[in-house]
Amino acid sequence: INMKKMIAFLLAAVMLLSLTACGGGDKPANSESGTTPSGTGETTGNATEKDSAPQGAPAEIKPAEDGVLKIGIGNAAIVVNGTAVPMPYRLGELEAAGVPEDEFRKEIELAPGDFFSVNLYLDENEDYVISPAYYNGGDDTIKITDAQAEEITMITYSGEPADQGVSLLGVTFGMKKSDVRAMLGEPMYDNGNSFEWEVTVSDAGYKGSFTIYFTEDTDTAGASQIDLSLIEE
Repeated sequence: INMKKMIAFLLAAVMLLSLTACGGGDKPANSESGTTPSGTGETTGNATEKDSAPQGAPAEIKPAEDGVLKIGIGNAAIVVNGTAVPMPYRLGELEAAGVPEDEFRKEIELAPGDFFSVNLYLDENEDYVISPAYYNGGDDTIKITDAQAEEITMITYSGEPADQGVSLLGVTFGMKKSDVRAMLGEPMYDNGNSFEWEVTVSDAGYKGSFTIYFTEDTDTAGASQIDLSLIEE
């Protein structure tokens, strides 16, 4: 009897080893998903770099040539708290990125052909605002949550603008005039306290303008209003 038990035990051990060997082929799937076999969620190489970048971050914009900024449609996104919200700047996507919600404005309706600029306040004092200009180009009345915008403005009423974690074409509230020029190149129009570039979109049928107003006409003045306006060609 003891000999039978010993043989059965040895057969069970051999089967267990065979199953373990067959199951080993499932492990490489973990490396593709960027997780370690231990399940800790640690990442290495390119996976770490992707996690540290803003979600959907637009590609870098090259400085203007002859006052013209050549961008991709992805560059037209407004970045809110590290999340890129693409044109047409839908209200739900802006709120998901961190713009404070307001149930009242969700009831706004646009009749066919209507424009409506929504003021999305970023702070309790209402000193910092994002304002998409929504348009209803359809034949039926729609809610503001279904509307699309091709123009968006960042504006502050503060005399000393400060970065609020929001940017358009890389420009933030309070960014110095000299830094803007260094990043985007010479504007087509320099009016002292404002810059304006023409914009062309290389991978979509849009063109328009990018305008920045500063608190003063000095090189150290901060950006107080930033406006991106695109129209379909």
